[in-house]
Amino acid sequence: MKVLTQISEIKDLLSDRNPEILSLPPEFSQGTEVDPDYSYTIQKEFQVHGKATFENKESVVKVGPAQNGKSGFSWNGTRYDLDSQKCIKGNHNIQLGEVKVIEHPLAWMLAFGVYADFTLSESSFPTFDHCDRVYMDHAKGNLRILEKRKKISVSSPFALVWEKGYCVLEPAEKDYRGLVIDHQVEYPGTTVGRSRIVTELTPENFSYFGDARTTAFRNKKDAESFYQIGLAGGLKDYPFTLENVLLLDEDKIYNIRDKFKDPRSAYNYEFICHELIDIISWLRFVEEKYEGKFFGKMTTFLFDHHKQIDIAQFSCDPEELEKYGLEIGN
Repeated sequence: MKVLTQISEIKDLLSDRNPEILSLPPEFSQGTEVDPDYSYTIQKEFQVHGKATFENKESVVKVGPAQNGKSGFSWNGTRYDLDSQKCIKGNHNIQLGEVKVIEHPLAWMLAFGVYADFTLSESSFPTFDHCDRVYMDHAKGNLRILEKRKKISVSSPFALVWEKGYCVLEPAEKDYRGLVIDHQVEYPGTTVGRSRIVTELTPENFSYFGDARTTAFRNKKDAESFYQIGLAGGLKDYPFTLENVLLLDEDKIYNIRDKFKDPRSAYNYEFICHELIDIISWLRFVEEKYEGKFFGKMTTFLFDHHKQIDIAQFSCDPEELEKYGLEIGN
């Protein structure tokens, strides 16, 4: 991992991004009770049920009010504050202590400004058929306002660069109302290809696309095999079904949901929308660390969960930031 702070170096890093930019269709918006200037917590505890992703067992997740103003994740009697230093690079997910697959609830918390406490009956979160819809539905009419949020941002631009992939964080410009995302992916074929999307994260658009499914991109032979397994009811040892996973290969989406089709172009946004869910989640660590709402721009490429842990730990370490002349705050 390398840190870049020179504007010229960052500009060079971004010079070959796809000039063709996708935007979320205007229809991808849904009304919400949330005022993004304020933080919230759960008023009355609720439960969601599903099959734990790694254990493949029936699981219960209890979601309740934040404790002492801090979010936490608990399993087997141990509670972990939302501290990036406690993250573990596990099996393609964001793991906090022993609690696995926390990226989806983190994205919901980021988009809605929610502080909450999660208690799991198994160590991993379920992979739900509609991703974060379970939290949004149960939280509707069940949020209690906490306080007005202070604005936080990075003092100057920086990039973290890995052998493959990077993430650039920039300060907020005057017209930013929160987080602006510029995300690019690159896959073989035409279903996804070299796609780039630029959008602002709002409670309204997350309310619409927050149910985009976990993705499974496979070569044609494997995708066909997975599809037949899905038709037969899914895998025995892993809770994969055609309802909770978006399956696609180089030129075909096997289980399309029409709500993600652009009515003008017929492009299906579900894959790229789930990418947005995954890549924003790490910023929740930053908001909890610095006790505010993050304003700024994030530009990403090949930005997987392990890289997200790296940048969360870097960004939440004021001493490390100071080595590069950086800080995060008001």
